[in-house]
Order: sequence, then C-alpha cells, then structure tokens
Amino acid sequence: MKQFKIILLFLFLLPFVNANAQEGRKIKVACIGNSITFGYGIKDRIKDAYPEQLARMLGEGYEVKNFGISGKTLLSKGNAPYIETQAYKDALAYNPDIVIIKLGTNDSKDFNWVYKDEFKADYLRLLESFQNIESKPTIYPCLAVPVYEKGRKISAEIVTNEVNPKIREIAKEQGLKLIDLYTPMLGKGKLFPDAIHPNGEGAGEIAKIIYENLSGKKAVLVDQSFPGKKTEWKGFTRFDFEFDGKKAFVIEPTKAVPGKPWVWRARFPGWHTEMDSILLSEGFHLAYLNTNNQFGSPKAMKSWDRFYKYLIRSHDFSKKVALEGVSRGGLFVYNWAKMHPELVSCIYTEAPVCDFKSWPGGFGSGIGSEKDWKTLKEEYGFKSDAEAKKYDNNPIDNLEGLAKAKVPVLHMISLTDSVVPPKENTFPLINKYLELGGIATVVTCTEGKQTLHGHHFPIETPRLGADFIKYYSKPEAKPLDPSAYHNLRNGLQNSQIKFEHEKR
Repeated sequence: MKQFKIILLFLFLLPFVNANAQEGRKIKVACIGNSITFGYGIKDRIKDAYPEQLARMLGEGYEVKNFGISGKTLLSKGNAPYIETQAYKDALAYNPDIVIIKLGTNDSKDFNWVYKDEFKADYLRLLESFQNIESKPTIYPCLAVPVYEKGRKISAEIVTNEVNPKIREIAKEQGLKLIDLYTPMLGKGKLFPDAIHPNGEGAGEIAKIIYENLSGKKAVLVDQSFPGKKTEWKGFTRFDFEFDGKKAFVIEPTKAVPGKPWVWRARFPGWHTEMDSILLSEGFHLAYLNTNNQFGSPKAMKSWDRFYKYLIRSHDFSKKVALEGVSRGGLFVYNWAKMHPELVSCIYTEAPVCDFKSWPGGFGSGIGSEKDWKTLKEEYGFKSDAEAKKYDNNPIDNLEGLAKAKVPVLHMISLTDSVVPPKENTFPLINKYLELGGIATVVTCTEGKQTLHGHHFPIETPRLGADFIKYYSKPEAKPLDPSAYHNLRNGLQNSQIKFEHEKR
C-alpha cells in the first residue's frame, strides 16, 4: 500500500516537474509559517531553518523561499495575523508552484483561541488566496509540531486536541495532501530546547518529513558550512546566499586558522583577488555583502552591522575583522570602522574614495560621475548639492576614535589617478590620521599599465597586503616599523608569488 501511494505521488508530480524542466525554470516552493518556519532559536537559521535544509535536499531544480514570520497566527483576529504581514504579500507575489503552510501553534494561546470558531473560515481564506494566484500552486497544509511543556501561553493540549484536528479536517474536505509534522516528532523533545522551537537538528527532521511528502523518496540531509549555493572559487569553496535582502557570499579556506580571522571586502569583489587568494590559502575566511549602490550610507551601515553580527554569532568568526575597500569601497570600510573601531583589526584599501565631494561629486580636480552623484544624494537623503557638500562624516572626517584605537591602515594608490585623486582623498585622510597618532602606510603603485585615467593599476606586491592583514589579525599584534613595509616591498617586487592551493 505504501509503495502504491508513493507511485501515485510520483505520477502526480512527474508532469509538473517535466513541464518546469522543459521551460528551463526551477520549481518554486513557498514556506508559509511562524517562528518555527522562520528558524527562531537556531544558531544559523539562514542555513538550518527547515526551508533551507529542504532546499538542499530538493537540489538544483528547486527554489525554496522562507516566508516564515515569528509570532504569527492563522486567525485573522489573533494578536498577530499572518495575512497582515509583508511576508504574506511577498509569498503571493512570488507565484510559487508549491506552498507549504505551517501555522496554528500561536493560535493555541488563550487570548487567540477564543476565536477558534473562525479558525476554519480563516484557513480556507488563506488557501483560497493562494489557489487564485496565477501559478495555481499545489498546497500542502501541515499539522503543528508537538509542544513539549504544559502551562505555557502556547497550549500543548489545544495544539494536540483542537488545532491539529481542525487542520486535518480542512485538508480532507479540500482534497489536499496533509503533511503530518506532529506524529513523527513525538518523543523528540530533546530537539526542542525551549519546548516549542526546534533546534537545527529538529528543523532537519521537519525538512526530511516534508521532502518525503513532496518527492516520495527517502530523505537524506545535505549539510554544508554556510547557507546558499555552493560553488568552487580558485580552488576554494564559495557559498552565495541572500542576507538582509542583499546578495552575500563567504569563501572558506581549506583549513581555517584558529580563531577564524577574516577579511570583509567592500565593493568590486572580483577585482585584484591575488591578495585574497593568498589569505585564503593561509587560513582566512573571505566575506562580502552587496551594498553596492549605497555608497557607505547610514542605511548600508545598518546592513553591515547585521551581517557582522551574523558571522560572529552564527559562525564564530573573529570579533575583529580586516576591512578591504577598493575605490568607492573606501566609503564603506572607513564609515563602518569609525563606528566600530574596537571591532577592526586593520584597513586595506586600493584607490579609496575618502571624500564623496571628490568622487562622485566631481567638485575638485577629479573626474566625477553625475549618475553616481545623483544616486548617492538619494541614498543619503540630500535634497541639494549644497546640503551634500556640508556633510561632515566622510572618511576624511572624525578620525579621532579610529586613531585612538590604533587601527592600522594601508593605502595602495596611483599618483596618476584622476578619477579618485590622491590629493583629495588618500593624502588628506592619511595626514589627518598621522597627526592624530594613527598608524598609516601609503604605497604608490608605479609599475605596469595603468588605465581608466590612472584609477586602474596593477598591485605590484599582493604579498605585502596579505602580510599586513595577517600581522594585524593576530591578537598580540603591535605596530610595525614603517621601514619593515619598505623592506618587504623591495624584497617582493620582482618575486613570483605561488599559492599553496595552486599546487594541489
């Protein structure tokens, strides 16, 4: 009988899967739910909430989106109705092919369950809203997981004896395949640390149950170090994922250095990667968050704060990070470093923008960018050029805290750069920084072909930048004598750098 059911399910899904494959698009799965779907309490919910674990098992032919929101109810008169959230609107707009609904746990609270007579009608309205979208998705209602402690606001008795029977009845009347998340999770209280929310292992068990209901195949979890799509990058493993609504990636070394030191790149992550390759080969992680068109604005810095907290809390990265900024990336690394000098081991930049009046403003001797200047003003909320010019928190401003924290900085520049002229960017910043007692080094790059009005130039000694970051990423690091950089640079100028990972 079990084999017969699996065959029927496979036959049902086969035309659906083939149609999507022929169209060359992925099957879209929307996971609707509360904090259990969201992944509340899981150390790395972006990687280990059940929708993400389900996505890895389903593989490349599927795209799974997590639309879970903590604390939400199915009941429209509940204290926090799911249908009033932006996530609900986004899920409808997503036009999914498959919808997984896991709601009902928060409805069991006494102040919500007084509206229990409306539960069925509200559930049917939710179903109808998805049944009426263009994609006409297959919908799977789920029974709520067990609650492992009595006497809480969320009622174990109501979930078991009232909420789940109603969901079961609705699924039967509507002819929908019900996914039972309750029975298989009984007796697994150790996977629910707070008696309500599963940990990463528990979320994996939920994902396995849903996978088997969707595919008819035995589920095998697919684990990985970081969330997202796993690919190869110059001999290392790269993970691309979405964070805070923005694209992000982490590249991990073959063997991480104890303490997990890391480099955080700002802007143009594919430019001049030789130094990054060296650091990866020597045990550093590399991270990037795409805030490209935000020019280091306060809004971008809030995203940076969240990304930083995610990496140190969920992946135990070193609390001190080495910042790497190329061109306009200078706006990001200096603005964030000035906010958090105690969290920065060092700053490495190439042709950095240190004053947006110079670029993209073009109010000095350099070549500005009218398009980028307009975008910058919009991002910062400036109503006029005059207001933007009065802004007093460019990287060249307010360096006292950074200098007091003795954060070392290294700038690679070209003296012929007329896009981001050093006289309007690097030189005023470095001079101020030195006067304040900061540690600073400037390397002028003179060899090789320079393009884009001197703004693009070869980095003659990527080993120098790597050693700068390596040295200052050590907990016991002390300021180096500037002559050490000079000697190191002279010794490496004509050397051919070979990386360990290229030998493998």
